[in-house]
Amino acid sequence: MELWLSVSGDRKKIQGSFKSVMEQILEFGKEQDLKLLSVHAPKKELRRLKRELRAHKKDLYQTARDIVKWFLEKEYRRINHCIKELKKKTDPRSKSLYQRYVEELQKIEQKCKTVKEG
Repeated sequence: MELWLSVSGDRKKIQGSFKSVMEQILEFGKEQDLKLLSVHAPKKELRRLKRELRAHKKDLYQTARDIVKWFLEKEYRRINHCIKELKKKTDPRSKSLYQRYVEELQKIEQKCKTVKEG
């Protein structure tokens, strides 16, 4: 995905995955005026972005915040499911994976708190 934005009068190009682009918009636009200039993205991402923009009355910051929140919740559910499966297993590799997933889950919870507050 590629986005061209006007951030308080300055033109910025943001490029990357849908999730990373939305996270970068959150970093830029806390107290600044954001205006969407152009978008180049696959059809599925473009439809999702337009739908969210319509739902938030063209507020790009609020749209990016909700999309990032959705991605984080999706990741949280995936990791939580893996943890539940790994609790049942007893081999040493599963125990090490369990610890790693628990740490990842804590990181995601911290990100969710910052996104919901911001």
